[in-house]
Amino acid sequence: MIGGNGGPVEILRDAGFIIGSYLVGAIPFCYILGKMISGKKLTEIGDKNPGGWNLVFNVSKIWGFLGIILDMAKGYFAYYLAYKFTSAFMLPAISLQHNELIAIIAGCASVAGHNYSPYMKFKGGKGIATWGGLVIASHYLALPFGAVSHLIGLLIGAAGLLVGLFLARNMIWAVGLGIVFAGVSLWIFESSFIFGIMAAVLLIIMIPKQVNRNIPIGINFKFRKEASLGDLFKPKVR
Repeated sequence: MIGGNGGPVEILRDAGFIIGSYLVGAIPFCYILGKMISGKKLTEIGDKNPGGWNLVFNVSKIWGFLGIILDMAKGYFAYYLAYKFTSAFMLPAISLQHNELIAIIAGCASVAGHNYSPYMKFKGGKGIATWGGLVIASHYLALPFGAVSHLIGLLIGAAGLLVGLFLARNMIWAVGLGIVFAGVSLWIFESSFIFGIMAAVLLIIMIPKQVNRNIPIGINFKFRKEASLGDLFKPKVR
């Protein structure tokens, strides 16, 4: 990690990582793959969402899972590279190292880029895969268990999602609980409230993308909204 104390060069480097994370996060890999392999525009088929789930359901399972992996990589490397290549001096006011703070901002920027892509007139996907990559990278770098920490991060994020899926039967609750579980676990591991703020920012970025505007807003947040678990995974026009 690079040492530093917040000089002009460092500020420019930090800004570069954050802006770069947004712009790379905004690359619509799944939309591009769908167009390349089938000639179909994801924004015109299925639930009209240019993300991995629409690609899996309506174009190709193999290419869809590749697209999901690429979307995860956006979140993972936004956090990982910012953490590794920005300065690691301590910020006592927030009980966090500078590079961790920049990594958090870069990771959130990558999710925002995916959801609100300037390459697609500020439309985009739902950000779940990109968020997943961010969760895996942040836990890997926070926990002292080496490569196994990748799995721990994945399991913590998945636990929140599963609680929402099985108990609430509502994707909004599932995504929200996944974000909260991951944020709280990092807050506990790192003893910094900034991870709670990160979770709040991610909720603001991601939850609106789960809202179905074709039904009343209150129904979107209804506990046990779907009749079956299968209904949760069927792409719906929003």
